[in-house]
Amino acid sequence: MDTQKSLIERFSNWYIPLICKHQYKALVFYILLALLLAFPILVYPGLKLDADLAHLLPEETPSVKALNESYERFGSTDKFMIAIQSEDVELVAALQDSIADYIHKNWEGDYVSTQVDNDNQFFKDNGLLYLPLHHLESLRDNLEDVQQEIGRKNGPLVVDLLDDNAPAEKKERVWFDASIPQELGLPDEALGAFDTFFKKDTSKSEEKSSGEWNAKSTVPSHLKNRLIGSPNPENFDGKILFNGVVNAKLLKPSTDYEFVTHILARTDTLLQYFNGKQYPVPTRFTVEGTYEGLKEVDDVANDSIFSFGISLFLIFFLTAFFFRSVKGPILVTASVLYACVPTLAFTAIFYGKFNPFTVFVASIILGIGIDYSIHILGTAQKLLHKYATLEEVLEHAQKKMIKPFILASFTTIAAFLTLLASSFRGFYEFGIVASTGVLFSMLTSVLVLPVFVKCMGGIPKAPNNSFLPKSWSEQKIFKFFKVAAIIGFVIGALSLYYCQYVDFEHNLRNLRRVSTEKTQKKNKISTKVTTASGKAKTSTPAAVMGSKPEQLDKLYDTLMVRLLKEKDPMLGSFLTLKTFVPPKDSQEARLEIIEEIRDLANARVFDHATGEDSVNIATLRQLAQVKESFGPEDIPAWTLDILREKDGSYGKIGFIYGDFPSWDAHALHDFQNRYGHWNFDGENLRTFSSQFILSDVIESVKADSFKLAAAIVVVIFATLAISFRKPKLFISGCISFGLGFLITLGALGFLTHTLEFGKISIYNVIVIPMTLGIGIDATIHFISAWISDKNLTLRALLDNTGRNVMASSTTTIAGFVGFLFTTHRGLQGIGHLACVGLAIFLVTSVVFSMFLCGSLLKKDSK
Repeated sequence: MDTQKSLIERFSNWYIPLICKHQYKALVFYILLALLLAFPILVYPGLKLDADLAHLLPEETPSVKALNESYERFGSTDKFMIAIQSEDVELVAALQDSIADYIHKNWEGDYVSTQVDNDNQFFKDNGLLYLPLHHLESLRDNLEDVQQEIGRKNGPLVVDLLDDNAPAEKKERVWFDASIPQELGLPDEALGAFDTFFKKDTSKSEEKSSGEWNAKSTVPSHLKNRLIGSPNPENFDGKILFNGVVNAKLLKPSTDYEFVTHILARTDTLLQYFNGKQYPVPTRFTVEGTYEGLKEVDDVANDSIFSFGISLFLIFFLTAFFFRSVKGPILVTASVLYACVPTLAFTAIFYGKFNPFTVFVASIILGIGIDYSIHILGTAQKLLHKYATLEEVLEHAQKKMIKPFILASFTTIAAFLTLLASSFRGFYEFGIVASTGVLFSMLTSVLVLPVFVKCMGGIPKAPNNSFLPKSWSEQKIFKFFKVAAIIGFVIGALSLYYCQYVDFEHNLRNLRRVSTEKTQKKNKISTKVTTASGKAKTSTPAAVMGSKPEQLDKLYDTLMVRLLKEKDPMLGSFLTLKTFVPPKDSQEARLEIIEEIRDLANARVFDHATGEDSVNIATLRQLAQVKESFGPEDIPAWTLDILREKDGSYGKIGFIYGDFPSWDAHALHDFQNRYGHWNFDGENLRTFSSQFILSDVIESVKADSFKLAAAIVVVIFATLAISFRKPKLFISGCISFGLGFLITLGALGFLTHTLEFGKISIYNVIVIPMTLGIGIDATIHFISAWISDKNLTLRALLDNTGRNVMASSTTTIAGFVGFLFTTHRGLQGIGHLACVGLAIFLVTSVVFSMFLCGSLLKKDSK
């Protein structure tokens, strides 16, 4: 008497005979479907890589809003430089002008301004108008002191009138205090005008002259403001070379991948043009700054292809080992590659681009998706001796595996879909794309793989070897896994201690590429100017944008307090219009003291001054000739260009340079908290820096990663409760999964505590939901197989389901081994975390599933 068949049975009874009868038609259908799906991937809209991290943050994020406003008002704050190096100093200067002219003629619509000359004569002529009042008063007092000293030396009566006990020795004075550069807040190019005024430390200067190369020493005086200087001849076989640079402020930032690609293409044309000319001496050009560094985006794309290739190679040989044939790996590899096509097509249609997280989805799906093909092919192998025809084998294998496939894929997809709760778009998109990939992998193994099997003439014979000695009884097998489980519980207890050391990677140097750092150092032309202030500063400033100049004046005053009184070590320097143009009333007050200085310095008595006093008084005689205040229209054009907006206005934007290690994410976040939020006149000023975008990404990833991990665990436990229903089955699944999760955390904590290795980062955090989602799959397969066959023994469970679990897990791990061979340390971290986590879950799933099947889920012996 026939019982009513389930939906799965009815489907298998219809589908398998259909494709077996029309096998080649079915193959052609799936090939045509793949070609159709390839159209959105390759043609329209076509998959591209968008590496702009700002696009991954919510639009309401303050740093993103400030970013958009900065584009509209100012352009980019990132540096783009064409560097020139030659033995002919005049040629370098001429080429600076030629390259600037070329950009003006050919780059219309891409740049805001260019800069080649930092003429600081204006600051030399008006230097005293920049000095704070107390420094001017100190200069005046020094002049009076010198006057009295000369009087004592030349007129005894003066000495008697002043002080009978006055010392005969010359008083040591500080004419220009070394703190002046910091107090002025001027950019380094302007501060160079004050270099010769400061009191020198002779001991240090002697050290420097004997040990350090002075890059400006070889540059003619009329070009010192144009050229960077000369690199140390010792590094160039004794040759004296000269470095110059053309700075360009571009329309869009270095995070806009399409714009960077466009600019670098234009730059290649520019370099070809100038490299194609004949020069009297060897001359070379390079691109420097943050835009050139964005070529790393191409390297990331290439790494994704490279890691995919390595993983594919390893997976092929691993499946060949488990199936003991060549046909097996060809079938499963073809199946999972086919699953990648609809996954990429979905990404192209719904997103049109990869982000830095979804770009590796093909490699990840290669590892995850192959599980289903391995399980269904392995199950079919075990059924070969039961049924007479291939059609019957495929039909029963499909019937047997669809239910555990649905359950396993559901838990993995549920784990990925918890990423939808993230405010970070990188997680959100990855969760959707990865979930889609899992679904298509499962469907491909059920629908397409049987077609491949039929067209290739069948399934390879299953290996007969057993993982355990044949002499072992069921009791001894259970005892073996009982001991292994006890060891696992002990390791789990130890893991509780090391869980506290699980940490996030805050050293950004550990997330960068290794090889390019070395090659760049060899090929780069130095564009570093020795700072006059002696203060380090970040290369990318924070741009503060207000609606009126008065707000920026208040910002200047606030920053002066932080710099001089609070002495904030994180503040390097800053620029506003007030930096270049002191208020008119301040200039008038300074002019009064300057007049006193001028009158004193011009006195004939100072002709008798000697040593440094004589040099400084001569300098003061020149500087004190200034008699009028100045305004913005009087300062050099290049200084206003720094603060000029696209509409030509200035005064409503300023820049803050930090003094902290740019690789330290903690310091970066602290700097953003201190200098990224301003409110003047009741208005919140917008503050933008590409570093703030990175800081927000890191903080968003940190906040979401651990929160989502907890959510994923809850979702998985809920899924197990719904799927298994019976308490014993649910508890068994929870114990196996829970121990795997605990030991994985303990292992990461141990590696972090002892080796500074295995930290969570903005790259490998995507591995967490995947590892947890896949980690439960093996347990589901073990328990499902155990309860579906009343006659199944522990040995048969390990040799059949265990073999498939090991094959699927090791091939999943192989899917991430390719990341270990990339040169990008952030991408290597994906491989490290995935391989460690998946390997631990594999071991715990086998050990605890076998132990629990023989104890808690023990079958009644009849």
